Amino acid sequence: MPAGRPSRRRPPRPLGVPVLRPVPAGWWLDGVSLAALVALTAGLIWWQPLLRLDIVVRDWCDQHRPGPVSTMMWFFDHLGQGGILTAVTVGVSFWLAWRHRTVRPIIPAGLAPIVSTVLIVGLKRWTSRGAPHHGSVEMFSDGWEEYYPSGHVSNGIVYYGVLAMLLAPYLSVLARRLLMWVPGVLTFIGTTYLGYHWLTDSVGGYLLGLLVVRLLLRVPWRTLPLPRLLDRRR
Repeated sequence: MPAGRPSRRRPPRPLGVPVLRPVPAGWWLDGVSLAALVALTAGLIWWQPLLRLDIVVRDWCDQHRPGPVSTMMWFFDHLGQGGILTAVTVGVSFWLAWRHRTVRPIIPAGLAPIVSTVLIVGLKRWTSRGAPHHGSVEMFSDGWEEYYPSGHVSNGIVYYGVLAMLLAPYLSVLARRLLMWVPGVLTFIGTTYLGYHWLTDSVGGYLLGLLVVRLLLRVPWRTLPLPRLLDRRR
């Protein structure tokens, strides 16, 4: 390089600093998501056309389910498998905690399953809705079924969003965005197509997952005050 000519190479990004903010500033999308979830739940209780739409979508999927496509959709659905996602997310957080000598990565990874489980299980037990091939499509059916909202779809948003946040310093912008948004969409498609959930179950799960992950990503995990014993970064 000629003397006096400035270098065009960017300095390396410090560890723990993402390329972009994981969540945009402002709360409008959070408000819209919450309002949509409340409206959807109310509609399923009092507006029969939504229930008829669920039945139409289920019947169409039942009549258009060739083997190879079903196999692909099965993999899509399992992208939202809670047990596996919890193990992967917590495992990544412990690796980062060991690497950077701080428990900060473990806190959001540990909170994600707790918050998600409390909200999803609470809504499922309150609404008591059946599945597409057993139980009632109506809310409050008083059966053992608890399918609204879809936990798989919510998981596909929450866990991958937390993973994208944890791994942000190691990922490109495109890779982080794909990790954050694509699995939830694929899980939505897979679980609905296979008839594991009604269409509106999946919509509700997506809206709830979006709310949870945005709230988790808003917390300033990198600057949250912690005792020196738990945060020994140099």
